[in-house]
Amino acid sequence: MQVTHHLLEKAIIYITLLRRGVLARISQGLLVFLLGLSSLALAEDQPPNIIFFLTDDQRDDVLGCYGNELAKTPTIDDLASEGIRFENSFCQVPICAANRATILSGLSQRTHGHNFGKPPVPSEYIASSYPKVLKEAGYRIGFAGKYGMKFADPGLQQEFDFFKKIDRNPYIKKLKDGTRRHETDLCADATIEFIQSNPEGKPFCMSVSFNATHAEDGDKRPGYHFQWPESADGLFDDITMPEPYQADEKFYQALPSFLQNPKELNRQRFFWRWDTPKKYQTNMRAYFRLANGIDQAIARVIEALQAKGLSENTIIIYTGDNGLMMGDRGLAGKWNPYEQSLRVPLIIYDPRLPEALRGQVLPHLANSVDLAPTMVDYAGVNLPEVYQGRSLLPMIRGQRIAWREDIFCQHHFKRFNDWHAVRDQRYKYAVYYDQPYEALFDLQEDPGELINLADNPHYADILKQKKERLQDYLSRFPKAPEKKPKNKK
Repeated sequence: MQVTHHLLEKAIIYITLLRRGVLARISQGLLVFLLGLSSLALAEDQPPNIIFFLTDDQRDDVLGCYGNELAKTPTIDDLASEGIRFENSFCQVPICAANRATILSGLSQRTHGHNFGKPPVPSEYIASSYPKVLKEAGYRIGFAGKYGMKFADPGLQQEFDFFKKIDRNPYIKKLKDGTRRHETDLCADATIEFIQSNPEGKPFCMSVSFNATHAEDGDKRPGYHFQWPESADGLFDDITMPEPYQADEKFYQALPSFLQNPKELNRQRFFWRWDTPKKYQTNMRAYFRLANGIDQAIARVIEALQAKGLSENTIIIYTGDNGLMMGDRGLAGKWNPYEQSLRVPLIIYDPRLPEALRGQVLPHLANSVDLAPTMVDYAGVNLPEVYQGRSLLPMIRGQRIAWREDIFCQHHFKRFNDWHAVRDQRYKYAVYYDQPYEALFDLQEDPGELINLADNPHYADILKQKKERLQDYLSRFPKAPEKKPKNKK
């Protein structure tokens, strides 16, 4: 395979130069690293399987491996400790339909144009979607869970060899035999069925899309917002959940006035879920039980891989479709450019990695548009030119490459205030294009995004730079055509 040969040849060149004395000062550690790369390359002669786990409304700091001491996510934490964890991973769009379209297509919402109430992803992008590319490369592709988006006809669903859509509501499903089962467990059941039915020697890519940890939006009763699986009963009953990180009134007061509007959905759902200590404690415990249910489901899938002898050649990718405010700033949803809405976990476990490369915590800015390129790259296939993200594989394999300095995020949905933003390792610039509001935050000095520097003359040069970077993204990423109005009769 192309990637295999590239890595192997690179390792051999370095080792040959070392033996000739050309790199006499090379460290022993680097030699071990290079030998590890060559071993990895040899292992990649067999295409790896891929299982892609996607959660809903799950920001990164609700997992143990991201520092949450209360979380009970041992399986996910083990994947991080034995794999790669990205500490700066962000969704491209903080809303499920649009960002799921981004993940499948490798394109920004600006380009694919899809969201609730918007046209589907244009059919021309089916061919470059990661399921279709992998299928053309000889993979068996499967899907289970919440699909939550749409490609234009003929659609992407028909391309899957195995497809089990599990609707998001309600969480507890009544089956044909009269029994009841949680949506998370049904996702695991379907994945195990896919694994067990896979032909021997056939590489596969299975996408598992949980509805958890999303709330039951139509049920406003505390505790029923986040209906956990039975296996998580009793967890956190004896624990007092810490109050929101940004519970102080000053964070709410720092919001632009239109986000303080009580009719704005972020605020409406805050009053449903988090506005009293009792609601907050009840719903937070339920939310963390849902997360534990995901962890248990993934453990079952890993056991199925092991039982079939596939665990040593199966890549596991774990991420979320968007973050969640969870009471911070007096808000409940996402849809805004704050860190809680944009940050998502990203863990990539590759059992073929040399021991020296495992357990890395990478600081690189990762984005949802990088997931399709990464999966295609794992299969050793050339990346479609249309992709707007980049493969994360070079960093995972320990290669030093020039990487992006910032990411482009956005939100476009008629029901909410729309914005686009650029974020680098220190600064974030966001501008709303249906409101007279822009914000510049210094995330190093002000990680809570409390002080808007957009009108501060001392930051005029930085503001100008960020505006230019945003304009660069807008000029490079084609804009999807707006839906034409129907002709009036």
